[in-house]
Amino acid sequence: MSNPYHENRRRSVDLSNCDREPIHIPGSIQSHGALLCFTPDGCLASRSANADALLGALPAPGAPLGEHHLDAGARAVIHSALEDKHGYVDSRMITLPSGAFDLVTHKSEGVLIAEFEKRPPDALSLDAFALAAHQAIQRIQRQQGVEDLLTLAVDEIARITGFDRVMAYRFLHDDSGEVVAEHKREDLEPFLGQRYPASDIPAQARRLYVINPIRLIADVKAPTVALEPDLNPLTGRPLDLSHSMLRSVSPVHIEYLSNMGVGASMSLSIVIGDRLWGLIACHHMSAHLVPHAVRMSCQLLAQFVSALVERNLNGERARALEYSTALRREIVARITDREDIVLALAGEHEGFLRLMNSHGGAISMDRKTQVFGKAPSREAVNALINWLNENEPGDLFYTSALGADAPALKQVLGDICGVLAVRFYREQDGYAFWFRSEQVEDVRWGGNPEKKYSIGPLGPRLTPRGSFAVWKETVRGKSLPWVKTELEVAGQLRLDFQEVALSNENMVKRARETLLATLGHDLRDPLQAIMMAARMIEVREHSPSSSNLSKRISSSSSRMHRLISQVLDISRLQSGMGLDIQRRPVDVRKMAMEIVNEARMAYPDNEIILEAEDCGEIGLDGDRISQVVSNLLSNTRHHGEIGKPSTLIVFRRDEQLTISVSNHGAPIPAAVRDNLFKPYKKESMGNQRNARGLGLGLYIVSEIVNGHGGRITVDCESNIITFTVTIPVPAD
Repeated sequence: MSNPYHENRRRSVDLSNCDREPIHIPGSIQSHGALLCFTPDGCLASRSANADALLGALPAPGAPLGEHHLDAGARAVIHSALEDKHGYVDSRMITLPSGAFDLVTHKSEGVLIAEFEKRPPDALSLDAFALAAHQAIQRIQRQQGVEDLLTLAVDEIARITGFDRVMAYRFLHDDSGEVVAEHKREDLEPFLGQRYPASDIPAQARRLYVINPIRLIADVKAPTVALEPDLNPLTGRPLDLSHSMLRSVSPVHIEYLSNMGVGASMSLSIVIGDRLWGLIACHHMSAHLVPHAVRMSCQLLAQFVSALVERNLNGERARALEYSTALRREIVARITDREDIVLALAGEHEGFLRLMNSHGGAISMDRKTQVFGKAPSREAVNALINWLNENEPGDLFYTSALGADAPALKQVLGDICGVLAVRFYREQDGYAFWFRSEQVEDVRWGGNPEKKYSIGPLGPRLTPRGSFAVWKETVRGKSLPWVKTELEVAGQLRLDFQEVALSNENMVKRARETLLATLGHDLRDPLQAIMMAARMIEVREHSPSSSNLSKRISSSSSRMHRLISQVLDISRLQSGMGLDIQRRPVDVRKMAMEIVNEARMAYPDNEIILEAEDCGEIGLDGDRISQVVSNLLSNTRHHGEIGKPSTLIVFRRDEQLTISVSNHGAPIPAAVRDNLFKPYKKESMGNQRNARGLGLGLYIVSEIVNGHGGRITVDCESNIITFTVTIPVPAD
């Protein structure tokens, strides 16, 4: 099986594909050491091509070490590492006939990797460098801020290692990086403050920086040494050198360093929470082999720096959260128990904007929108809500480059570049928004970061930039980015707003329930008494004025009784309780005749034509079907053409009952017809003959019909409006 890394190299690795380069399985090592690979039973599985020259005679592949291989100390280290179940990285200093070596062992996918690194003749012991690192730690830990401790850290690492340049490199929100501290040789051009694009350190390199926090390239110009063979015998895959200290270097990175004039480099990872926060990058203008003991001391120092940076960042985050928590409580207190949280927040919005360091904001609920500060118009915010509902299923959305992330919105929102939106009430489109204007930024790049074709060592292709002179760029179309703490606070405020909105909804619900209880109990009894009194006046008094008064009282009382019944019905429907259909045998023809007779007596000027067949007794909720017929007849009285009769037709065909109510009138417009069976229709409010109607009647009618498994339709032909109800007849 061939190593895919070598296949990639034949395909010419360049900037167009370096982010997919398998740098953890290069199949080769750097030349300042040798590598041996052993199976769990101690047999040699692989070795670097220079192993015999550096280490002396070795066993053939598949054979174990013998007494004439290496020396007793080296064999003991290897045997001990093979027996170690945990596979920890371990290092020892050994001396072979060819010189002194640092022997470092670790396990990779079941096999043991033993690396022999040449030790410079003047290298001091680990103890001496550990003491130097300890002294440096004591000085660094007295620094108060991140910038101060990184500045002192690069000074100390430069002193310990002797590198010409040592930089602290911090990654930004877009994975680009900036040099925030630097110690350099006096004659070198400063890199402090320069920005480097995210592509300089591809994703797979970042991964290796996390799992292997120190990386030395001793000689950029030195040739690599192949592994023979370069396969793991246990897996059949290329040998994984992720934890190797001798692992060879990507040709793109070698070219990158060469273009910078660098002869050797070392990187120390600053890892916070399993994430690569930054690097301490060391450059030397010529080859520079830093002894293993020195590197271990620097690694210890870098780990301590990581802990200090994390402590400082956590302190900053805690202070920011403490401030925002107090401000958030003030905001929530202002809108709690307020009837309208949109108006309440808009009235005192300064804290709302200050919470997110934003230039403008908006609050919207059920499309009632208020904007404040440097914010787009209400219409633009509503367009943003439409876009979020269509494109963002989550409850949190943010961008600092609106033009790039949502170009269609940029035209609507104008100068706004940063948007942070939280949805706190999905059912009523409850949104809170913060807006940021453009933040023009002048960036000092370390060379032009754009990819360009040029002639590299492997021919015309995308190559690393050849110049690292300061390249200035003015960045437009972006706002300050929304930081992690701000997103956390926004998420907490979303929950607060959600709780307030639900609390207000519960208050309204309780008020509605109280009102309905009043309507259902406290008003029905006195209303019944009023109706009885009207009848008594009509019986006892025979004057025309008394008769008219009695009729007005009866008519008004009937209307009130009907409205109370409708409101109670709609409350049951909207609370999900339904109308509680109770079926029993009903003589539909008799029921229709009674309803028509009552209507003729109450409204003698309204002519009603009845055509009812004998349908027999049918299992229906008689009270509810009576309500359907009465409401439809009432509808003809309020909306039909004056002076023209209404018609009620009732018949049964096989397993279906049909009730049809029609009247003369102008055709119902299609747009109105689509909303006929919805509650609270604005069309009902505009009818002069039904000025106080709520439009509940047809909604309740349709729900009663649906409750019986039937359907209701409306037709408009020849200026006749017909409502037709069809209900399946249950089998006897």
